[in-house]
Amino acid sequence: MENLPKPFYSKKSQRGVLLLHAYSGSANDVRMLARSLEKANYTVYAPILSGHGTLEPLDILTASVEQWRQDVRDSVAYLKNEGITQLAVFGLSMGGILAMDLLTEDDPAIIAGGVFCSPLFPGSNRVTESFLRYSEGVYRKQGLAQSVAKERLEQLAARQPEQLQAIENLAAKAAQKLPNVTQPVYIAQGGADQMIDPTTAYRTLQALSQTDASFHWFAKSGHVITVAAEHQQFEATVGQFIENLTWNEEN
Repeated sequence: MENLPKPFYSKKSQRGVLLLHAYSGSANDVRMLARSLEKANYTVYAPILSGHGTLEPLDILTASVEQWRQDVRDSVAYLKNEGITQLAVFGLSMGGILAMDLLTEDDPAIIAGGVFCSPLFPGSNRVTESFLRYSEGVYRKQGLAQSVAKERLEQLAARQPEQLQAIENLAAKAAQKLPNVTQPVYIAQGGADQMIDPTTAYRTLQALSQTDASFHWFAKSGHVITVAAEHQQFEATVGQFIENLTWNEEN
């Protein structure tokens, strides 16, 4: 039996960082970044969103965008319950959309946010084909009968468009609110990203008119920038951004 991914949590200080994974991903997406921030003495939490981190891709389609939004709010509540009074929230791809959605909710505990290869604005993408390819790989690993796998892939193909539309709707709502964001925002984009249109990152930057945005372009990195060739440089820029935030003295 394959080991299922687990959430990441490490308590180090009252300075909290919430890391949100990508669509069809898990906390493993952000584990290396989590480790580097843990070493820098931050309390880091990377939850696993509903329906994710299982051996059945259909579980993802059983969950909803609203559930994922609630997962994020529950994660913030968990950190507050742990005594974290200030936190920064970042996300990879869809995780970044959820992070920006949270940032626009006016919670004074959220002092900054960030997106890694997150399509807040519409553009060409390969999410559908990538998800089906990922699902096919999961079923192959499990040794499912070809007929069973084919039937499940057909179900996925039929049900996924509605979910992707809901994600795009959430992105559009968050994008509309970006001009009102006053907290600092970090943006990272891989120049070799083939999953989404990398130039949408510039639109995110332009929309953040009321705040200081820290923009980083990693020319050689693909979509999963957190594990790409330049991940150490990427981790260093995230660390620097967080270090420069205005944390309360007692932290």
